[in-house]
Amino acid sequence: MSHIQEKSKDESEHTVVVVGGHGGMSSRYRDVAKKLGWSVKHYEQRLPPGLRHSLGKIGLVVVMVGMVSHALRDQVKELVPDDSRVVYVRTASASALRTAIEEHG
Repeated sequence: MSHIQEKSKDESEHTVVVVGGHGGMSSRYRDVAKKLGWSVKHYEQRLPPGLRHSLGKIGLVVVMVGMVSHALRDQVKELVPDDSRVVYVRTASASALRTAIEEHG
């Protein structure tokens, strides 16, 4: 039995990938996104192997530039399709994520 659940089109289009930020803030990022009808996949330091196959359709990518390595940023650029919206925010705060989703999601 597979543990992978297929997401509905609507749900997958409301997935935001957060790159960088603070690992201790993951639950806050999820709470903010959930209140706005989005789900979050947060990658603080590296992308796990095989991620391309498990991500599905991404609605928005938020790169927290103050808290991301150049290598991780470049990995994400290669991973996401050209038609995905990518937003760069200066701070790794929950409010910066909220603003990014509200303005670009």
